[in-house]
Amino acid sequence: MQMVASWPLSPPSSLPTNNQETAQKPLVFDASILNHQPNIPPHFIWPDDEKPCREPPPILLLPPIDLKAFHSGDPLTISNYTKLVNEACQKHGMFLVVNHGIDSQLINEAHKNLDYFFQTPLAEKQKVQRKLGDHSGYSSSFTNRFSSKLPWKETLSFRVCVDDQYTNMVEEYFLNAMGEDFRHFGYESNDLSEC
Repeated sequence: MQMVASWPLSPPSSLPTNNQETAQKPLVFDASILNHQPNIPPHFIWPDDEKPCREPPPILLLPPIDLKAFHSGDPLTISNYTKLVNEACQKHGMFLVVNHGIDSQLINEAHKNLDYFFQTPLAEKQKVQRKLGDHSGYSSSFTNRFSSKLPWKETLSFRVCVDDQYTNMVEEYFLNAMGEDFRHFGYESNDLSEC
């Protein structure tokens, strides 16, 4: 299981403004600078035909996937929910899970921890920078893969394992990479993965 968190951000000012500077300077997406910029750097401006329209999009109706019913053991119910999940993933790329049994306090703590992580300085977040070919770590706006039409976001992905042998996997990852201030982040992420 992999947990991914993404937050949209405002554009950075530290990006180069012309092609010559682009070739010389790597793109940097520093969230601490983003909210103070009067103009959007060109790397984040999408072509008009790819921008969202001025009209609001149609209401997205996601099928609720009821885990209580899913765990009933009834083969017909399981089959129907499996089809709903498949259809939702193909049509929308997501679905809504209800009656999952995860304590709302644990979910709130996870949100606080993610907010804390994303508010830290770029240099701190880069301690867990996603390495080429890896699926875990911090990534900012995909600046390492693209040079135009960049999304305004940062992501944090990490692996979790429900095997009893690896119960502290996430806690140790953040403790070793980022220090004691992030022990609670890993600890509560472990708890969340066990739900």
